[in-house]
Amino acid sequence: MKTKDLPDHINDVSDSILNEVIECEHNGKECSQQCSTAFRILPNELQFYRQMDLALPRLCPNCRHYERLKTINPPKLWHRKCMCGGVESSNKEYKNTIAHSHGSEPCQNEFETAISDEKKEIVYCEKCYQTEFV
Repeated sequence: MKTKDLPDHINDVSDSILNEVIECEHNGKECSQQCSTAFRILPNELQFYRQMDLALPRLCPNCRHYERLKTINPPKLWHRKCMCGGVESSNKEYKNTIAHSHGSEPCQNEFETAISDEKKEIVYCEKCYQTEFV
């Protein structure tokens, strides 16, 4: 069965899907993720998708696993500067709710973090974070 033929909503899936072999959306051509090219839905898996109201997967288990791994921070630390600008974050997306020890001046703390410079998350040093959120 081609993934384009799969129902978009789990409520539209019958138990006959358990007898189908589903072609991975990557089809082994578009990825380097050890694509198994096809997969089956197991009874417990179908029950889980129904309980959680999740659509059927379009990717084989290997491709799904590698897609999940892409969301995990790599085992590397980046040197960053605290983004606390005193009254608000340095990117002006967050307004501090309490005065910090460095007052209205930007925090000068530098540290290592698993969040790369390319990410859009606001990164505070431990002291500013605890002042703001603890």
